[in-house]
Amino acid sequence: MSEFPEIQPFGPGPASHNTEPSAEGQPPAEETVAAVPAAVEPPHNRFDLPLAILAGVGAGFILGYLVSRYEQTILRQTKLDAFLEYAQDWLHEQGPKITQPIRRGLESTGSTFEQAIKKVSASNPLDSLSFLNRSKR
Repeated sequence: MSEFPEIQPFGPGPASHNTEPSAEGQPPAEETVAAVPAAVEPPHNRFDLPLAILAGVGAGFILGYLVSRYEQTILRQTKLDAFLEYAQDWLHEQGPKITQPIRRGLESTGSTFEQAIKKVSASNPLDSLSFLNRSKR
């Protein structure tokens, strides 16, 4: 030891002059008696339970909202499918009534156009185009 009792030397201390024989690897008896800290219960926060309940209610509300939106989407899709099926049936039913006048109009226009072409081809078609005829001065 050093001359000054308050200063401890570096490294392992001097050999213990214990009169009691101790088993190797076991600390002396007085160290085993040292107090082992008991399980300390943390202080309870008075807001833990209300916050847990509030979080559960909020999670339930969000989950219910998402399920509701999903059901509305499915319902909207089925309504759209029903409407499209109705529209397709209506077009199959009303289609000939709508297209018949258009078809007759196109056929009459086609026949009129054919007659006009025949008349033009029978005469001299270049005579009817006045900008092609230049007067000679």
